[in-house]
Amino acid sequence: MPLKALNAERLKTKAKASLKTLAFVVSLSSLVILLSGCSAVGFNKPAALQITSKPEASVFLDGKHVGKTPFFSDQLKSGKHSLKITVSEASFVDEVNLTSGTLTVVNRDLAPSFLAQAGETLYLLPGKHGLFITSMPPEADATVDGKLVGRTPVLMSNIGEGDHKVLITKDGYISREFAIKTTSQYQLSAQVTLASQEAKNIAEGNVPSPQPQIARVEITDTPQGFLRVRQDASIDSAEIGRVKTGDQLDIVRETADWIKVKFPARNASQSDAGGQGKQGWISAQYTKKI
Repeated sequence: MPLKALNAERLKTKAKASLKTLAFVVSLSSLVILLSGCSAVGFNKPAALQITSKPEASVFLDGKHVGKTPFFSDQLKSGKHSLKITVSEASFVDEVNLTSGTLTVVNRDLAPSFLAQAGETLYLLPGKHGLFITSMPPEADATVDGKLVGRTPVLMSNIGEGDHKVLITKDGYISREFAIKTTSQYQLSAQVTLASQEAKNIAEGNVPSPQPQIARVEITDTPQGFLRVRQDASIDSAEIGRVKTGDQLDIVRETADWIKVKFPARNASQSDAGGQGKQGWISAQYTKKI
């Protein structure tokens, strides 16, 4: 191969290898990303884009199908691009602004309901420094390297260069944790989406069964100020306890004139083996449903 052609090929290989160093590793609980300036031949340096998703999905860039996740390209034009990640009934649509010579990362957990989706979009901003974190929903707690740094949106202007672990939490939402590698040459921006716990459970079919409502009665005024609890539904049955006006009791069974209820034990002799009280019959005449 002629020397001139060989040198050109070496430059091309070097440029591609430099962009490849921007690759990141995704695990079940964290995202590790190496972001740094990259070299390329010519004045217009390409931009890199890496996309992962759960589950595997199709990727559309500017309306064109470019592949499936995991997706990586280091030969994209800088500037704004429309992005769509879709599978079955679950889709994520956004606009990404790719910066020349840097890597933008989009990591997404897809779900039919947008409220059940989660993920991070990580990118570099030239001419700025530090770590800037935003979230959806806002006002989530941001923890970096185990230290609470504030609520989103939050800017850490004095973060050291190197590896860091970020944790985003908010009541009612599933936490997101990922790792980053900052550089002094750029500001690392992290846009984090948290999945609603309720929406996530619905999306996964983990909807709790409705609990049956237990009917209750309240003891109304009686001539004596109390109501006898009898062993059977009869005025001749033995008295096994007493309840007071205003007591609210769970209904076990009903007849036309009597109601079997759970009533609290007021002394040791009335307690059952579990210490939770007993069951007996009271006259329906001195009760009202609640």
